[in-house]
Amino acid sequence: MAWYPRHLWLVALLAVAIASAAPINGALATREAAALDTASMGDQLRSEASRYRALAKYWRPIPQNGPLRAGDRGERVLQLRKLLELYGDYHGQPGPVSAPQKDPMRFDSALQSALRRFQRRHGLTPSGVAEGETLAALSVSPMERAAQMTRNAQRWDKLPPLTESRYVLVNVPDYRLQLVEEGRIKLDMKTVVGKNSSRTPNLHTHITSVVFNPTWTVPRSILITELLPKARHNPAAMHRRGYRIIQYRGGKTSPITSESLDRAAGGHATLRQVSGPGNTLGKVKFVIPNKQAIFLHDTQAQSLFTEHQRAFSHGCVRLQQPEELAYTLLQSQGWDRTRIAQAAIGDEPLKVSIKPAPRLYIVYMTAWIDTEGRPQFRRDIYHQDK
Repeated sequence: MAWYPRHLWLVALLAVAIASAAPINGALATREAAALDTASMGDQLRSEASRYRALAKYWRPIPQNGPLRAGDRGERVLQLRKLLELYGDYHGQPGPVSAPQKDPMRFDSALQSALRRFQRRHGLTPSGVAEGETLAALSVSPMERAAQMTRNAQRWDKLPPLTESRYVLVNVPDYRLQLVEEGRIKLDMKTVVGKNSSRTPNLHTHITSVVFNPTWTVPRSILITELLPKARHNPAAMHRRGYRIIQYRGGKTSPITSESLDRAAGGHATLRQVSGPGNTLGKVKFVIPNKQAIFLHDTQAQSLFTEHQRAFSHGCVRLQQPEELAYTLLQSQGWDRTRIAQAAIGDEPLKVSIKPAPRLYIVYMTAWIDTEGRPQFRRDIYHQDK
């Protein structure tokens, strides 16, 4: 039984196809080449939200009866094909336009490619298998997506104009950092952001300096909840990891003892981890003035970058390629990659000011229109869309 009349189906597909090919600033561009058109992002989202509301009357959810993968056949496969066609992810069979559809109810390679496009647009692992989070994303109605785009349009509208010749943009739900120069993405890397209990805040600030071989002064919240119990249980192990007690008055350093830990617990001292290969902040830290003690920094836990959802930190933003960011920001000041690498393997902290200091925007956007004119959606990890 057809979902809706054939001519309405074709009209809907044509609207999606036009949207998919719509140029931004007069030319098609890839995510790696051109930055988002942030000035018109709110209007783009509202326009796409209107389109999704128009598609809502044709949308039907796929019954949740287990995974769908290549080689499967049945009514649910046909429904998946129609749904991905409605959203513009399914482009038909490869080859001539007149190539016939061999079997619409069979999960073929064309449908698998379409599903991967859908998964990438929704920040999911592009496995080509419809299961778990993918089926959950497919079950979100166009009306819900329209509401999500409208909320995010309002967020984009509140951002200050991104008109600087060089700036850094971190989108928390996308787990990515982009350095933009003259409207082009110069650097694009994965990030790890704060977990829901210790969220990475929205920030509009500057990156003022790079610190190679940083020390780490432990924030009091982490000191009380995590490190003090560990230090009391095994002070020798904490000492081996480079932790020392630092007095708030005078900055005197002392070893970890029951007495010094009591002073830290009473608010008169804290823990500081010395520079070195085992430092929690890694080899490189970027100073960004803010009241929440947030940094961009390296990390010892490189394995976390293999995860697709990366909300694991205490609020700071961990970087996949911190030395590359340092090189890009300091290149105009005479720093090459060799000099960066040498600075990062030293034993003492080295602080280098960045001139001029680029703007940094840490934002929370779960929807935007990419440089190919397609809507992108991300998981609402901090439940702010509710």
